[in-house]
Formats: sequence, structure tokens, C-alpha cells
Amino acid sequence: MDAGRFARWLLLGDVGQQMDINEVRDRMERMRSEQDMANWDTRDIREMAGELSELELRHGLLVRLLISKGLITAEEYAGLIAAANTPAGT
Repeated sequence: MDAGRFARWLLLGDVGQQMDINEVRDRMERMRSEQDMANWDTRDIREMAGELSELELRHGLLVRLLISKGLITAEEYAGLIAAANTPAGT
């Protein structure tokens, strides 16, 4: 136990100890998160990029189908996209 932690424990008792526990817990969570990110490899990224491309293609086809059937106009769709891209409250 370093001097700072000992002093905190001595002066604050259980509260100081709880602060130490929370600090260690936070450090462990950061380390786990960093490790999870480090475990991603190029294959995972390519796989996700492929899935995203497939979703974009299907989304485009669906929008074209809706427009061709007259269920929505291109202008209505553009308005929905613009509204979705506008920050809330503006």
C-alpha cells in the first residue's frame, strides 16, 4: 500500500477504503475495455464492413421499392433523413 492510500485509509477509514476499491474497479474496467479493443483484428473489421455494405444495399433497395410503389416520395424520404440527422432540440 503506498503512502497516499495508507493516509487516506488512516484518515477516512471505510470511506477511504471504498474510494480505493472504486479506483481499482475503474482501472480494471479501462483495462478490460482496452483489451477488448486490442483483440479486434483485420478479419473482424472486414467482416463488419461487409455486413454494413450488405445492409446499405438492402436499405437502398427497400427505399427504391417503397418509392416505386408510391408508398413514399423521394422528398418525404429526404425529409425523414434530414430530420434524423438534425440534433435534438434544434
